[in-house]
Amino acid sequence: MSKIADQRLAPCAYPPPVPAEPDDVPLKIDLRDPVVAHTWVREAEVKRPWRSELRAAIAEALGAASLPARRVLELGPGPGLLAERILQSCAVDSYTLFDFSAAMLALARERVGAHPATTFVLGDFKQPDWAQVFEAPFDAVVAMQSVHEIRHKRHVPGLYRQIHGVLRPGGLLLVCDHVPFDDSARATTLHSTEEEQHAALLSAGFLGVMTRVRIQQLYLCSGRRAA
Repeated sequence: MSKIADQRLAPCAYPPPVPAEPDDVPLKIDLRDPVVAHTWVREAEVKRPWRSELRAAIAEALGAASLPARRVLELGPGPGLLAERILQSCAVDSYTLFDFSAAMLALARERVGAHPATTFVLGDFKQPDWAQVFEAPFDAVVAMQSVHEIRHKRHVPGLYRQIHGVLRPGGLLLVCDHVPFDDSARATTLHSTEEEQHAALLSAGFLGVMTRVRIQQLYLCSGRRAA
């Protein structure tokens, strides 16, 4: 049965947490608040309806992987829309949804909790020991517009090194995110360009790094751990 598997790393206090380091970009909204989470979900697909095409591309990449992706970890699944697409189209034995917001996990559980493969884990990938929660390895790790929640792009290579460590040899990482919205310091500090994503993946040891899809200002990058 699906479950919230672990709560040890969960942030739980309001207002939004103080950034881990002084130059990290602070949150504008707190997605742990159920009202805020529900509002975000209602508005996100209206603002960027092409997100569904990116979800389809991620599911297609998993389905076409040379080695079957039976164990999948999703970072920052939000309301479970990507999980739903993957579980509908891919043969997955274990799908772990890892999010810092209990409100978002509750929405995801409503959406995909009946699927026997799902496990829900409350935690924060900004924490240095987040990966210790899991029994590695995973066949694939996916992230749909969640990596920038590390709150500064200079932390991204370190996050990718942690992800590299929980993947099996030959395992696949698929990351969808948004280019900087403008030239402001906030946007360029928070969001990575495609080139910066590629550099971060390569620095973490991933091979075959590429951009698979570009739609509007969203892009999908991938890399593999060496077999």
